[in-house]
Amino acid sequence: MKITRACDYTIRALVYMAQSPMGTPFMRSDIAKACNVPDSFLGKILQSLAKSDILISERGKKGGFRLGKTPKEICIYDVLVAVDGPLNINNCLDEQIGCCFDHSCCAHNMWKDIQQALIEKLKQYTLADISENCAQ
Repeated sequence: MKITRACDYTIRALVYMAQSPMGTPFMRSDIAKACNVPDSFLGKILQSLAKSDILISERGKKGGFRLGKTPKEICIYDVLVAVDGPLNINNCLDEQIGCCFDHSCCAHNMWKDIQQALIEKLKQYTLADISENCAQ
């Protein structure tokens, strides 16, 4: 399993935003420049985060993007799901696809346990945990 480029960019952008006072609006182009992320790619990411209520998007002269929750309320698991969809370390665990071997596969329960442990660990980390360790 590999974290996607979109998730990497997302974490960089959110950490950047979390290091400013809550409610601070950010222009997409400013985030892209500060985080070394392609502007057009970032636009898609920020919209996904806004749809998941992690960010708030506001139009107008004083608009931009701002955190929709405090950094302590934003868990990394929710961020990854907002950007990439449900976390599945193996196709057999994808509920949309299903697995015709789940009862006869010797490895199915192992993959399921590993995936659940990963999800639980990602839910333990918040944006605050990550951003506190970074200098602005």
